[in-house]
Amino acid sequence: MPKIMSRMTPRILAGAAALAGCSLAAITTSHGQSPITLTYVSYGGTGQDAQIRAWQEPYTAEYPHVKFSNTSPPDPSQVKAQVMTQAVQWNVVTTAPYLATQNCGTLYEKLTIPDIDKSQFPEGVVGECYIGDFRYSLVFSYNADKWPDPEKAPKTIADFFDTKKFPGKRGIVKNIQDGLLEQALLADGVKPENIYPLDVERALKKWSTIKGDTIWAANPGALFQLVTSNQVDMQFLVQARSQAALDAGAKMIPVWDVTVTSLDGLAVPKGSPHLPEIQKFFSFVLQPDSQARMATYSGAAPSNLKAQPTYTANGIKVNAFGPANTGKTFQIDPIWWSANFNQTAQRFTTWLNE
Repeated sequence: MPKIMSRMTPRILAGAAALAGCSLAAITTSHGQSPITLTYVSYGGTGQDAQIRAWQEPYTAEYPHVKFSNTSPPDPSQVKAQVMTQAVQWNVVTTAPYLATQNCGTLYEKLTIPDIDKSQFPEGVVGECYIGDFRYSLVFSYNADKWPDPEKAPKTIADFFDTKKFPGKRGIVKNIQDGLLEQALLADGVKPENIYPLDVERALKKWSTIKGDTIWAANPGALFQLVTSNQVDMQFLVQARSQAALDAGAKMIPVWDVTVTSLDGLAVPKGSPHLPEIQKFFSFVLQPDSQARMATYSGAAPSNLKAQPTYTANGIKVNAFGPANTGKTFQIDPIWWSANFNQTAQRFTTWLNE
């Protein structure tokens, strides 16, 4: 991607700085552009580490005036609070595409992404108020120490909910945006084509059958710790963390039945400064090379179809979009969720605390 060069010469800039009584280094970089720090908010851990390596560090190398400050987690309530009080401190935020769509133009900025070829992306990757930075799934897996014989191990999504046949602790993140309710309905016999509109009460009734046997982790990092310390016997863990758990020595065996897949999104809280620079960064993120790096580092799937990642052996094992998946995939419907997230989230929270 070509670099944007200032029309002002270093001599003019130096003269302006001298007139202002300050040094050139204090107001510009060597490229003649003012330094910018973008606060980047995601879920931390290995996933955010991969984003730093794949996107932030190469972007800063190409555009030295841009730096990134990383933090977590990307709490939507914090986005709302910052926007409503006109005290926006976050610039780039990981968010579900349907949340950005639901609050497009009110909590999140409308975007114009330069220099991308939309034919390189599946439908829905480039939204009005988000970009889909990678595709992922929740990988259903079990602890091989618990079930060493593959013939007697879990084989279907229904087995996750069968504590009589497969006793033990379950682990899942208490976040409905990754397919928690859809998985319960699939396990309860609902065909994929009939999942939407979601029967929320039926899904919660299914979860009630194993509620006491389930550890409801606060975030993917917390569930990762439970998995790697053998505190759960089977789990739904996001693809990137599943690869990291295997890398850490966890004896996880993926179960390929019906795997729920999702699109991760990046958005900009409304009122964030430096929107043009952020949109240029988003364009960088969506390029084939950037997408390939992220997929290679994290094990997630690229959202750019021209990307050619190189997966590790463990990355291949948990890649729902590759040949390891001998079952089927089911894509979450962002349109239904954009219209129904608030009331569904409230109902789930009430049920979880009952």
